[in-house]
Amino acid sequence: MSTVLWANHLLGGNVESDESDMWALYKHVEKLDKLAGAAKVGSFSSLLDHTDLQFNMGDDELPEGMESTEELMARDGVWKPAGEALAILEGLLNTITTEKPRFGLMKNDYDAVVAELTESIEYARKADAAGARFNFSVVM
Repeated sequence: MSTVLWANHLLGGNVESDESDMWALYKHVEKLDKLAGAAKVGSFSSLLDHTDLQFNMGDDELPEGMESTEELMARDGVWKPAGEALAILEGLLNTITTEKPRFGLMKNDYDAVVAELTESIEYARKADAAGARFNFSVVM
């Protein structure tokens, strides 16, 4: 089992996830942060929520009345207004497609990073249009 990112949005206390495994974005978080910082678009990792991962790695019980980690993430998670997330993602994609950096030493994950960013941008656009908040949950 590998660790991946899932794009989510929060609207009216309800979390909706695309449940699409984004392994390349997770694998290259540090490089994405450096590129985003250089482009002055904000921090990619500021979009990451670790609620699900922390819960599944620990021995904690869900708070009374909660049935899923999505409910816990809705209440306590890291969320950005979708418009802010969209600005980070679009700025990052623009930088990556302009500069064409390499992602990985042995194998270049450039195409996977671009595809996952593009998919995430579409999801963030839908969230923004609905007035929702956005995050990436780190899931295992």
